[in-house]
Amino acid sequence: MSVPAGARAPLTRSDRLHSAVWTFFIAARTEQRSMRGNPLLLVNAGFLPVVLLIIAVETQQPTADRGAEIVASVMLTALWGSTIWTSGGVLRRERTYGTLARCVCGVESPTLILFGKSLGATLYGVGTILASTVFTVLALRLPVGMAHPFWLVVGLVVVIVSATTLGALLSCLFLLTRNGLIWSGALMYPVFVLGGLLIPQDVLPVWLRWVPQLLSLRWINEFLSSAAGHGLSITPLAVAVLLTVGYGVVAGRTYRWSIDKARQRGTLDYA
Repeated sequence: MSVPAGARAPLTRSDRLHSAVWTFFIAARTEQRSMRGNPLLLVNAGFLPVVLLIIAVETQQPTADRGAEIVASVMLTALWGSTIWTSGGVLRRERTYGTLARCVCGVESPTLILFGKSLGATLYGVGTILASTVFTVLALRLPVGMAHPFWLVVGLVVVIVSATTLGALLSCLFLLTRNGLIWSGALMYPVFVLGGLLIPQDVLPVWLRWVPQLLSLRWINEFLSSAAGHGLSITPLAVAVLLTVGYGVVAGRTYRWSIDKARQRGTLDYA
């Protein structure tokens, strides 16, 4: 079918897919650049793993399997802190900078941009945590088991995807309140205690043992610990994936709901 002069040909499915992927990539890359020099990222992703590893190793002489469990717990604890303050604050920062309206009024889906930005922040945080942790493990000469390296890599991929989705969910929830900074601090340290990471779930009061079940990082921690040893279990990984899907569904619906409400009220810049 011929296209009239001056008219633009309709986009094909391939063109739309390419545009969506490119938008996602640019959103992630932009957020990564904005993370450079972020003091909260340096504290939670750079210094926190070092401090926690030194404390954990100095209080015991772990075996290779126990060493891997400690490393996984420390890394995921640091990742939670990084997620709270980086990808969890994506929309809050956009609102502060006055660029939130531009993020949601473009051609591409605002949800796509949100998850792209969350991925960018997560990748920067994970990279910093990995570098900090590897340096500390080598400096302390900590034995770390790696019985199933392939599954450890799979676990790392799930960590990135789950932390990205969890960060997007937190970002949407923080957007609904003017007290996002207060909620960030309020959620950070309780999860350190109740998240089933550094502190085993079994030592928590019975009436609080349900809390870690809701956190995908807890299940990923269990999976990584089993993959580092010889008792590999896929069940925790499957639970983590299901929780991640749930985070994504809730995040997408919450984001669309908050933006629709802001458009109706004419307060998009302050959503």
